[in-house]
Amino acid sequence: MIYKTYLRNHAVLPHSRKPLHTFLNAILVHSDGTEEKHKLKNARNSNSEDALTWSCFDVLRHQPQVKIVHALNEIMEDAFIGRADFSFENENNIQIHIGKNYHATTVTENTELDASIETDDKLIFIEAKLYSKISLPDTDKPYDQIIKKLRVGLDMAKHENKKFYFIFLDIAPIDYTLKFGEKAVNAEYFKKYKGDYTTLADKLIENSYTSVEEVSKNMGWLTWASLFKTVIRAVIV
Repeated sequence: MIYKTYLRNHAVLPHSRKPLHTFLNAILVHSDGTEEKHKLKNARNSNSEDALTWSCFDVLRHQPQVKIVHALNEIMEDAFIGRADFSFENENNIQIHIGKNYHATTVTENTELDASIETDDKLIFIEAKLYSKISLPDTDKPYDQIIKKLRVGLDMAKHENKKFYFIFLDIAPIDYTLKFGEKAVNAEYFKKYKGDYTTLADKLIENSYTSVEEVSKNMGWLTWASLFKTVIRAVIV
């Protein structure tokens, strides 16, 4: 469905209208130099993953700190099947970003994150997909969307002396996503990098990580259903 206004398609707090306008009017510069307001063109579409990402994470980041901490702990618990190796209760300067651009330090690469979480010593990248699949390598892009996030995130985290985590946010658990036709590529690539250390290491920036095993361990899978419930609990409890 296409709504009459983008406000109908987003959960917007009263003081978030201007930030949402800025978010939706972000300009993407393509490799050929052309520019596009890529978020704005789908802002009224009920299937927009950007709209869902904004609605969840903007509402969450404006909750009291104690609720944010609890919610982020739940997100990590769900993404890593109860095996998250830290608690946000012990983190300082927690920030939640939506649509932030990150730049690698040792190579000329950058990437825009659907959502990201930063603390004094942690960096968490969240790649969100709803009905779409990841972008794959082509003549202009040497890396698929997962590897691109890992390369930039690991390089930045190493430079800032932070521990890096990557969360893939999708519509269903990973084994169910494998059955979703073309969209199954999201789960296929994620599982490949989680299980094939050699393939993963060959695609990352050299010296940007301590061990490829740790990179794999810190890759988590989250569903929209889990995220929705966490955000709702943060608001109503």
